[in-house]
Amino acid sequence: MSDYVEMLAYFGVSGAHPGGIELTKTMIEHLNLTSDDRILDVGCGTGQTAAYLGHLGYEVEAIDTHSLMIEKANLRFEREQLPFRAQQASIEHLPFADDSFSLLISESVLSFTHLPAALAEMKRVLAPGKQLIANEAVLKVPLPSKDQAAIREFYGFHSLFSFSEWQKQLASAGFREIRILSFDEHMVQEEPTEMELSDQIPPSLYDTLQTHYDLIQTHREHLSHLVFECTV
Repeated sequence: MSDYVEMLAYFGVSGAHPGGIELTKTMIEHLNLTSDDRILDVGCGTGQTAAYLGHLGYEVEAIDTHSLMIEKANLRFEREQLPFRAQQASIEHLPFADDSFSLLISESVLSFTHLPAALAEMKRVLAPGKQLIANEAVLKVPLPSKDQAAIREFYGFHSLFSFSEWQKQLASAGFREIRILSFDEHMVQEEPTEMELSDQIPPSLYDTLQTHYDLIQTHREHLSHLVFECTV
């Protein structure tokens, strides 16, 4: 687990992905969902997106690998009187039956995974003809390998793909009708919209937060994020 992910957990950052909850709402609003749809939030963090979907009346499942994220997500769900709880699980080994979901949502998660295994599992649990929608990091301008390695090491990324590489990965995993969008204007959030701070935060994580801001500013011409939709 990278120091960056630890920082997000201890600071209880909600909407850590570029664009925050407002971009999430935009992603959801244009989908033709019904009240019968079952949605999985993979890498739910502190539960902001799952809670939003729950208040809209959807049947929601939420998973994350980080125990502190799970704890904070479940405190949110209990506080907001939502009828579900997050569980600790890996995207590479989803604890759900085949064809279980109408929609999977991933927000700044897939770059942290072993992508072929994660995509295979996501495809397995999606019902035929249903959608994966994701907001993920993208390398929009080539970077020297040394700089790419430094970014991957800091964030804990297993991969840092270009637009075309993302499309190739999705197609290789068997997804179709792949639609990729870029939202550069949402790349930098100067301040998280919401935090739920832990009682005790390791002092080194304040340095991690500053390093994150510095990296984003240094590489804002190279790094962006994309939103993609695809079906199985």
